[in-house]
Amino acid sequence: MAAMRAVARRTAALLLLTGCANQSAPPGGPPDLTPPLVLKVSPQNNAVGAKPKAVVLQFDEVISESPKGAKDIADLVFISPKSGVPKVDWGRSRIAIRPSKGWKPNTVYSVVIKRGLQDLRNNGIDSTIQLVFSTGGPIPTTRITGAAFDWEAGKGLAGALIEAIGADSTTYQVVADSVGRYVLQYLPPGPYLVRAYGDRNTNRSLDPIEVWDSASVTLTQSASLEFYGFAHDTVGLRVTEVTPQDSGIVKILFDKPYDPTTRLNVGDVIIQRPDSSLVRVRSVQTMPQRLRTDSLRAKLRADSVAMAATRRDSTPALRARTDSLLRVKRADSLEAVARAEREARTRAATRTGRPRTPLDTTPPPIMRKPPVYKEIYVTLDTLLEPQKQFRLTVSNVRSLSGTVRSPSRTFTTPRAPKADSTKRDSAAARPPAPGASAPRDTLAVTMRKRMRSRVRALFGVS
Repeated sequence: MAAMRAVARRTAALLLLTGCANQSAPPGGPPDLTPPLVLKVSPQNNAVGAKPKAVVLQFDEVISESPKGAKDIADLVFISPKSGVPKVDWGRSRIAIRPSKGWKPNTVYSVVIKRGLQDLRNNGIDSTIQLVFSTGGPIPTTRITGAAFDWEAGKGLAGALIEAIGADSTTYQVVADSVGRYVLQYLPPGPYLVRAYGDRNTNRSLDPIEVWDSASVTLTQSASLEFYGFAHDTVGLRVTEVTPQDSGIVKILFDKPYDPTTRLNVGDVIIQRPDSSLVRVRSVQTMPQRLRTDSLRAKLRADSVAMAATRRDSTPALRARTDSLLRVKRADSLEAVARAEREARTRAATRTGRPRTPLDTTPPPIMRKPPVYKEIYVTLDTLLEPQKQFRLTVSNVRSLSGTVRSPSRTFTTPRAPKADSTKRDSAAARPPAPGASAPRDTLAVTMRKRMRSRVRALFGVS
């Protein structure tokens, strides 16, 4: 009996050790599909006169040390005013955040944690966590709002860093959302140099290779600023590609966008043959000018089609309108199904007792400045000779940084397309039309055959 008890104790101890070593979810039961929930924050949001050692966030489950889209949790944390890289201590279901140089007195701090925190089952928090508190007096209600754009890409600069640098070099910062919108709050009134840049290498500082833009503002209560980021340099534009087209148009591609106010004349583009003779240029169009021309042509074409449709029988027009209504109704029904699925997922998440993240229905920001392009189109009086080398020079081209250059490039036209031999062979195999004269070689063969048959008949040869 004693031996059996000893075996039972050893088995129980082994099972206990095995259970402690296994950190995964127990088998069975419904799967955990909900993200972590913040239970407590210290100091409290909007606290005044706080003197914390660290900002502590307590979650309802264990937080992964490997967030989504970052090396570690510290990459997701931003403290404003800026004071080096934040220090983050991980404690399973809690994280503690503090600046590398400590909290300053009489300062309003904003702590932002970007999206990416997740539990051990990779359920991520899909919203930004933000906390504000003051180590001194009241928290101001000042703010700078707006959007940052990648001007060359023509869309919002996702995750852009927005920094407002005060007269005493204190730097307040915030991270833009996935479409480039930002709200930089709780700054003391005064003059600021505000800049926005795409932190490509995530080192939290502006590097020469990164796109950026800046503006100055004197903040009293609120301000709105838009930024159009591009890579600033003094090198100027370079021609990277020259593509002759069959219609006598040559497409010229630069390595970066030109100033959208650029207007080129016929004399600004020179194309020389190897013997130094010039190819006559009929017109030069920047991309905005070409788009306007294409738009006018499309409108004229649509107007002519509409006019022709009104002259036709009304039955096809009625059928076209019916088909159009059916397509709209089908699209609306598909959108209704997608909306119902989203609402069902939202209701399922709400049943767990967790507060749901409000859906962001704000439309993405729209650029007020015109888009920028890298291409121009040159129309020639004649087609360029195939397999010939030409020298191209474009004068007075201004980059977005304001640098004016006259880049050149030598290019070779492609060889002439080969003649279609299938058409020639099919034409040779086709019998001659009635009344048409036979080809010379066919007539000779026919005459030779007739001569042979006559000779055979004359001499009685079969």
